[in-house]
Amino acid sequence: MNLHPPRPITEAEIEQFARDGVIIIKNVFDRAWLDYMRAAVDEVLANPGQYTIDIDKGKKPGRYVFDTWLWPVNDKFREIVFESPAAAVGAQLMRARQVTLVFDFISVKEPNTPKPTLWHQDGPGNPVEGPQSISAWIALDKVTRESGAMRMIRGSHRWGRRFEPKGSGDAAINPNYAGRDKQGTRPVGLEDMPNIDADPSRYDIVELPCEAGDVVFFDMLTCHASPGNTTDSRRRAIGLRLAGEQATYAVRNTFLSIHPNIEVGLKDGEHFPARADHHIFPMIWPRAA
Repeated sequence: MNLHPPRPITEAEIEQFARDGVIIIKNVFDRAWLDYMRAAVDEVLANPGQYTIDIDKGKKPGRYVFDTWLWPVNDKFREIVFESPAAAVGAQLMRARQVTLVFDFISVKEPNTPKPTLWHQDGPGNPVEGPQSISAWIALDKVTRESGAMRMIRGSHRWGRRFEPKGSGDAAINPNYAGRDKQGTRPVGLEDMPNIDADPSRYDIVELPCEAGDVVFFDMLTCHASPGNTTDSRRRAIGLRLAGEQATYAVRNTFLSIHPNIEVGLKDGEHFPARADHHIFPMIWPRAA
């Protein structure tokens, strides 16, 4: 398996990422990695853990699964986190000297899963505050419009607006993803996500079909969504939320809040420790000797 990116990221790509808030980097992962990661995802699907959530469980057809913090309990995901080339690519795009893993995750839409992923930003509901906070979405299967290719609004990370995450289906019911209740006070500065699909011509929306092994990198304030999977093919992805040295730990009080279910040893606003051995937020690039 290739431990390093297949090529350097160009200055033009770095500038494109800064401008658009999203970029696809092709062929980051070779066939050996894809086989390994597919087996890792299928292992998790067959053996759900504490963070596993079947979105709209019991509703047929299909199956839509989201899961997080897999690397502390699964050796395959630990290797993916610490040995894959994704962090090195992310470092180049962020112009970061070091990269911390905020969390790893899987997003799986099995064949004939009509459930869409609603328009949202990742940042407001994630335990990290930028700058230098991005997501790496690793396609394990060919992804088309019909199977759930992501849609991004280019430049939306520079709007200066933050939208409260609500989640898709019953995600916020899971105690590991639940934040404030509906009667709680909304954090200052957050607003409801606009109805993007009511007038999509107002926005610079790009659709991102992928081949297996491609990675979509996007800023955690970039607005994005994806349709359901209406095909007979699988749509499996592994994601890594990455933070550079300028980013800080964030405690969120949003309706949907992705947060570790253990003490992290950090206060809101503190920088992540530059330690590869941190139990939740390890530094994954540069690699430990």
